[in-house]
Amino acid sequence: MCPTDERFLPKKTITMAKAAKTKRVTTTHPRTGSQFNISADIYEPFKAAIIQSLKGSKGKTFTELTDDVVSIIKKKMPDFKKSIPWYTISIRLDLESRGIVETFSEKGKKLNRLPPRPLKE
Repeated sequence: MCPTDERFLPKKTITMAKAAKTKRVTTTHPRTGSQFNISADIYEPFKAAIIQSLKGSKGKTFTELTDDVVSIIKKKMPDFKKSIPWYTISIRLDLESRGIVETFSEKGKKLNRLPPRPLKE
């Protein structure tokens, strides 16, 4: 067998399909200010699931919130294979920095809730 010389082989042209640009949401950590981007296709369902879970609640621990979000996301996005708790905490922190969700302590527990709305006169 003769060794092949790559100089004489036809060159293959590699064409890369342009990935469809998906809309990204920049998330912000409320305490550190660090930012990163999440696809809007992931951000929006998680945001809705977090708000749905906290609506009408006086406060939920992170574990209770995550359990609710896992069940909601599994119904809405059955093919989602990434870490639901990771996205839950990341998006919850962003919602906290935007003032949509608040974190407070009660009886030694750290709880999450939607902030109380002022009464309309």
